[in-house]
Amino acid sequence: MPHPHHALPDPFEPALEGVDPLAVDVFRAFKRSMILNRHLMMAMLAEEETHPAQAGCLLALSRSDGVSQSDLATMLHVSRPTVTSMLQKMEAASLIERRADEHDQRVTRIFLSPSGVEVAERMRKVHARIIASTVGEMPEADRVELLRLLEALNERAVAALQRAGGTNPHAKPGDDDR
Repeated sequence: MPHPHHALPDPFEPALEGVDPLAVDVFRAFKRSMILNRHLMMAMLAEEETHPAQAGCLLALSRSDGVSQSDLATMLHVSRPTVTSMLQKMEAASLIERRADEHDQRVTRIFLSPSGVEVAERMRKVHARIIASTVGEMPEADRVELLRLLEALNERAVAALQRAGGTNPHAKPGDDDR
C-alpha cells in the first residue's frame, strides 16, 4: 500500500500554462532543496532546543551586537513584528537584552546576554556542520557554478519583487529605523 504522501497530487502537474516545463523542474528542485535544508537544520538544532529562526537571529547578533531592532529585521529579511515576537521569546529565555539607544531613545538596541553568547557559539558550530555536510561536500567547481546560478536567480527575484511593488530587497540596515 503506498504511503499517503505519495498519493498527494503534485501542485505543478499538469504543467503550468505558459511556463517552460524545464523551468518548473528547476523550481521544484530548488524548492525541495530549501525544504530539505530546513529539515536538516531543524534536525541538527533539535538537541539544542533552538528554533532555526532564533538560531539565525543569534548568529546575526553575534556579528552585530547592539544592532537596532529595525536593522535586525532587515538583516534577517523578516518583518519588524516577526522580530519583535522572536525577541520577546529570546528575552524570556534570557538570551538577549534590549536597551534604549544612548543617543536616540526611540531606537531599541539588541544585545546578547552572556547565555546568549554561549548559545550563539553553539549555533555557529551547528551552522558550520550543516554547510560542511551539504554545500561543503560539493566539488569547488560545482560550488562556484551554483553560486553564480543562485546569484542570477536572486537578481531575477529582486527584479520581479520590484515590479510587483514588494519590499525593497536591497534595503540596508538603518534605511528605515524610524
